[in-house]
Amino acid sequence: MSGQIEQGRAMPFPDALDGLASNTLVIGDLARWKAQGRIVPPLDGFQFVDIGDLNADIVNEKEPDIILSPLVAEDFDAVDVAVKLIELRFQGRYRAIADDLPDADLIRHEVQLFAPQLDFDLLLMPRMVGE
Repeated sequence: MSGQIEQGRAMPFPDALDGLASNTLVIGDLARWKAQGRIVPPLDGFQFVDIGDLNADIVNEKEPDIILSPLVAEDFDAVDVAVKLIELRFQGRYRAIADDLPDADLIRHEVQLFAPQLDFDLLLMPRMVGE
């Protein structure tokens, strides 16, 4: 049954996006996504920004309730984003998206070393049956 979430497996963060408001900023490498043929569809309440374009004007204008990014991308990782968000005085939630990890606490600890005042956590994606 490829494509199905494993039954009986608890999601690591069932409330990771609990109360997700209608204002989410997604940080990524938009140019690379486009070059790979990935389309960033218009989604109500979601705004996408390239990591290179993340600045105070965008954070202040968009006023995101939560910021999402990949844990690791080609040109940046969650520590880079966390440090940038602290520099921009972001006060909301930041979640890095990753596959299920063997030691997620190690990642959380490392990000907190660089940005202890940031509300950071991981949004771990459960493995699909057949993976």
